[in-house]
Amino acid sequence: MSTPAARAAEERAPTAGQLHLTLFINGASPASARSMRRLRDLCDRHCPSGYELEIVDIYQQPELVVSRGVLAVPTLIKELPLPVQVLIGDFTDEQRVLATLGLPAAETTEV
Repeated sequence: MSTPAARAAEERAPTAGQLHLTLFINGASPASARSMRRLRDLCDRHCPSGYELEIVDIYQQPELVVSRGVLAVPTLIKELPLPVQVLIGDFTDEQRVLATLGLPAAETTEV
């Protein structure tokens, strides 16, 4: 029988195929809000296995910024599944973001 803390940790643990992402942002700026919105929208549409997104405000957690070697914001780090990937920018190039995350590209229909 597992403890409540162990069950909670298991529920938070990423499952096979689930993306584990860390997004470093610059406070509550409009650019940060746009980046979060674009990334969540993209993941909601293209991550059938689900995803876990941790948001790190560089002003609230500067020690994490230094320890992860973040030099610019917004910076997205894909932790799992391996390999680890880093993407810097505003996530407007959807095909580039999907490729970095290892997700299939969105199909386009030609008219």
